[in-house]
Order: sequence, then C-alpha cells, then structure tokens
Amino acid sequence: MKSDYQLARFEYEYQDQLLERQFLQLQPTDEQ
Repeated sequence: MKSDYQLARFEYEYQDQLLERQFLQLQPTDEQ
C-alpha cells in the first residue's frame, strides 16, 4: 500500500514537471 502511494505520487510529480516544461516552452521569456 505504501509503495502504491509513493508510485502514484512519483507519477503525479512527473506529469506536473512535464506540464510545467511545456508551459514554459510556450511562454515567451523576457529574460532571453
């Protein structure tokens, strides 16, 4: 049960990082 929770949490954080990366690619950055 604990391993399932950790796995689900890992999957969630991985998806969150992918979405954030896609969002940053779409946004024009003023710094560059």
